Amino acid sequence: MTTDKGLKKAIKDQPAYRLPSNFTYRMMRQVREEAFRRERKEEHRLRWVLAACCALALGVLFYIIKEYGAFFTEAFQTLCQIFPSGETFRFFLPTSVSLACLVVLYWWLDKKIWFIRMKK
Repeated sequence: MTTDKGLKKAIKDQPAYRLPSNFTYRMMRQVREEAFRRERKEEHRLRWVLAACCALALGVLFYIIKEYGAFFTEAFQTLCQIFPSGETFRFFLPTSVSLACLVVLYWWLDKKIWFIRMKK
């Protein structure tokens, strides 16, 4: 019993620690700042990775062009001789675009009608 009273008295004599009134605001600000720092660090790493990947891709592209450039030039010249002139492509381009638009429209209408039938 005396120990309980002694503990209670010691606890009462101890100064009460109170949090400042703006504790949550300050804590949330610190959390936000830390999250911002981490985000910046991650973005910085991603920029370096992106730059390294771009440099690697340019290096590979340069190597491919250097090694196989003559082959690509020959193949392009052959294709230019095989395919018809540009006038033919300009004639069929509007037709091809119209056909693609009609296919998309048919797909959309078919899907819409199917949903309407399923609701009934």
